Amino acid sequence: MKKWILAALFLLLATVPPSLYAADAPADYDASQPIEISAQQLEANREERRSIFRGDVVAVQGNMTLKADTLTVYFLKEENRIDRLIATGHVRVDQLDRIATADEAVYSRVDEVLTLKGNAQVEQGQNRVNGNEIVLYLNENRTLVTGSEQGRVKAVFSPEDDQ
Repeated sequence: MKKWILAALFLLLATVPPSLYAADAPADYDASQPIEISAQQLEANREERRSIFRGDVVAVQGNMTLKADTLTVYFLKEENRIDRLIATGHVRVDQLDRIATADEAVYSRVDEVLTLKGNAQVEQGQNRVNGNEIVLYLNENRTLVTGSEQGRVKAVFSPEDDQ
């Protein structure tokens, strides 16, 4: 879970102009914080090495909050470590003044790739990036935003407020 939250934070930071997270901004994220997950239901299946949180899922770590209808956590077979996470339904990640939303978010720990799928959007203040899919390649420090046949990628970057 910590890796996914880190990936979500990195996605938020990577898709907005550097001026939006200036050096005088407060510390954004502390990975040493515990993660608290609440939901209406938890189903754990040891044989399938997965846990499914359902119903108004909220995962909080420090100042980062993930909300979704369902959060499925898959574990590696050899170890008790996370392989991948899939959040579905009304996915929203809030961190300070940054918000990311999508229909689904998939984080692959092995590949270090975070993908926001379906109506994906990242915004901070008046700035925002929209696409059908936003993919963050963590090892490559690269983000790819793609549109669909019905819609194009859109980005809005507002000038900084000098006041």
